[in-house]
Amino acid sequence: MVNAHDFKTGKLEIGHPWARPTSAVVKTGAIYFSIKNPTPDIDKLMSVEVSSNIAQQAEIHQTKFTHDMAQMREAKQGLVITAKNTTTLSPGGIHIMLVGLTRPLELGSKFPMTLHFQNSGAITVEVWVEDSPKADTDAPTQHHH
Repeated sequence: MVNAHDFKTGKLEIGHPWARPTSAVVKTGAIYFSIKNPTPDIDKLMSVEVSSNIAQQAEIHQTKFTHDMAQMREAKQGLVITAKNTTTLSPGGIHIMLVGLTRPLELGSKFPMTLHFQNSGAITVEVWVEDSPKADTDAPTQHHH
């Protein structure tokens, strides 16, 4: 069993996809992960898919700050993956929004998600449902409500 929860497509590395658990009343969920692009070429995350038994659709959301107000916007043109860089989807920033959850995301469960890249093609990764990724143990825990 490999400890690192990472996936590769072409030259891109997808690091530790995870989602926060949700309660039964919530119909949306958020997925976070990192995309490492060691190549000199930019790529684009065009769309994301999850099984219809998880949610009706998955959207790429970016947080845009206008007049000091954060607004969630769907990145309809795709998410640019910059060259020689790691693009991180994290709480409060870019994330994948699950819309129309068919059932709660239960702590400890996993589900597949397919990422469609413009240049690197499609990759299916496994999303782990957890409170926060294990990798964040060195960061101070902050709870914003």
